Amino acid sequence: MEKKFTKLYRVWHWLLAFSVLGLLITVALRKTFLSWRTNSEIIQTQLSQSGIEVTHEIAKATAKAIRSGMWEWHYIFAVILVIAIVIRIYMMLTKKAKLPIIVFLQAESRDKLKYGVYMFLCFFILMMTISGVILYYHDLLNLTKDTVGWLKDLHEDMMYGVLIFVVLHLAGVFKHELSTKEPIVSKMIHGD
Repeated sequence: MEKKFTKLYRVWHWLLAFSVLGLLITVALRKTFLSWRTNSEIIQTQLSQSGIEVTHEIAKATAKAIRSGMWEWHYIFAVILVIAIVIRIYMMLTKKAKLPIIVFLQAESRDKLKYGVYMFLCFFILMMTISGVILYYHDLLNLTKDTVGWLKDLHEDMMYGVLIFVVLHLAGVFKHELSTKEPIVSKMIHGD
């Protein structure tokens, strides 16, 4: 049975894909090139070799200032992700899409793995989004330092889950594209 991808579904899908990719890239930058820990050490070492001594706190503040622009992009991609989630909720409320759990439960046994991966991808994206929004507004919500720490850990764990399920999703798409005559990638881009 061939799938039908409406224009709204395709807009939702590509907004979701674009935002998740952008979020994952900003996190990868945070963990590598823009790590404040690594960069603060580089700043201290380089300035020390030039005869300028700076404290660890100044080097840390400088390193964090360097990556602050990247965090602005992280928040922009997060807003796009929230828009994609709102579109998906609208699609479910107007019966243009089903809840992922219903899709999984109604799937034939041969498709359970595929829809299970899809369901968990949706779950991890939703949890990552909720935890991220709460973290963004943690001051306004008056959260304790322990709660913020727990939420940061949850947010990061969800990001790793999203990364795993995105890889599984892409592998499934490539497998489907190569093993069937249904041009699912082309239909997701151009429509039916």
